[in-house]
Amino acid sequence: MIIKKTAFGNSQEAFIENRFKDATNIIFSNDNNRGKTLVIQGLMYSIGYDSIFPSGFNYKNYFFYSNIIIKEKNYEFLRKGNSIILFENGNINVFNSISEFKYYFDKHIYELPRIEKEGELKPVDLTLFYELFFLGQDKRNSSNLIVKGRNNKQDFKNMIFAMQDVLISSTNKYDIEELKEQKKSLDLKIKTEKRKISVLKKNPEIATFISSSANNIDFKNTSKQLNELHKRIADLRKQRNREENRKIKLENLIIELNSLNRNLNEGKVKCSDCGSNKIIFANQEFEFEVSNSYVRKNILKSIQESISIKKEIVTEFNSEIHKEQTQIQKLLETSTPDAKNYILFEDEIIGSKDIDKIILELQKQLDEVQQKINNNESKILINKDLQKIVIENIISEMKRYYRIIDKEGLLEFEDLFTKSGQTYSGSEEQEYYFCKLLALNKILKTKLPIIIDSFREGELSSNKENIMIEEYVKLNNQVILTSTLKDEEYDSDKYLKLENVNVIDYSSFADSQILQSSYVNSFSEILEKFGVKE
Repeated sequence: MIIKKTAFGNSQEAFIENRFKDATNIIFSNDNNRGKTLVIQGLMYSIGYDSIFPSGFNYKNYFFYSNIIIKEKNYEFLRKGNSIILFENGNINVFNSISEFKYYFDKHIYELPRIEKEGELKPVDLTLFYELFFLGQDKRNSSNLIVKGRNNKQDFKNMIFAMQDVLISSTNKYDIEELKEQKKSLDLKIKTEKRKISVLKKNPEIATFISSSANNIDFKNTSKQLNELHKRIADLRKQRNREENRKIKLENLIIELNSLNRNLNEGKVKCSDCGSNKIIFANQEFEFEVSNSYVRKNILKSIQESISIKKEIVTEFNSEIHKEQTQIQKLLETSTPDAKNYILFEDEIIGSKDIDKIILELQKQLDEVQQKINNNESKILINKDLQKIVIENIISEMKRYYRIIDKEGLLEFEDLFTKSGQTYSGSEEQEYYFCKLLALNKILKTKLPIIIDSFREGELSSNKENIMIEEYVKLNNQVILTSTLKDEEYDSDKYLKLENVNVIDYSSFADSQILQSSYVNSFSEILEKFGVKE
């Protein structure tokens, strides 16, 4: 992945940065508020990151663009709000949400690692993935993720395990956790003897449905599982129907645009108010001039791709629903007819008899559950051993880098993250992130760039900074760093003396004035490439 160009703006003001090289790049200025963070956060935002923009900057008013080489293919991205447009090889694809974009990104651009979420292996969120190589200036927290969203630091570790082919257990979600719940329930029943199942029934007719053997089954647990399954199916159906409705709307939009195409071929279509013959198609964030045949052709193609994606998503939801329904069938098949009847009439039953026999049966069930847990946990323990080795290798590499920059340093790396509530401060924070990002790069052997905004914050010494830059240069990856120099450093041409480093000076920009009208024409040309009307 190589960053070629990034830009952001609107019809009044814009900025374009196209001076990046496939090397170590340092964007610097002799004071703060020169736009370095806007450029870096805007770059990441354009490809789906939940960027943290400086306060006072209303990012919703701007378009964000990037041109990136990924696996030797040229991609151009344009984002506004939660909508992203992809321009690739003359083709345009429009995504109305980040989740849609992630689905396409994973399928067609860069396969994302799979981690276990909600009992299933799913592609990681883009923001989590980007934290492998990107470090923003704000909200740094060495004890957790920078941007959490619906992820946590264990998800970050699991992503690393997936990239090292050391997956977490993909055991069925009704397996190990369910067994542990059963064990807990059985232990409680035996200890408290609450299941003295001497059946008293309010309605004598119910008694004909329930035999004494039925009292030896954990009906309550079965009923709870069935309720959870039914809720899960209802939720999946709701999501499936939502995607199906979106697909139908897109198909109707195809019909409308094709109808417009015929009208344009047969005669002119004009606005009755202003007389313009320009026809606009709009989604939530972008407007396209579809009276332009080239743009209309690409929009139609993009909508067809979105319909195709929606069909796949609907099919996946149908598959998930089928799995849940199969789970219900299995659950009922393993229950006795009396158990099924109990589930129907569970509120009518309040007790039982034959306590010794029941406890014996419960103990038998407990032994079986424990055996299943042991079998499953043995697999997980093997996984955990491999995972432990991966983490140890990364930490070992972090320590190696730390000794390079600070032979007498006192930092002790015990994990990828510090303990909750314990964070590094000042230069120690920079040293920690330097060691972490480079260690991940080395162990995972990725060809991803390393992007760090304000890489020397915290009064990092010049000696350590120079060593860090030397290590960045040694990498076979693109590196993009930003830095604010002190006056004496700037006056001495600090970075200009460095070899094999591409330096980009932002000092000439006025305070908080990186966006300028002089870039608007060039930025408008970028928008025109995407068929976007501003």
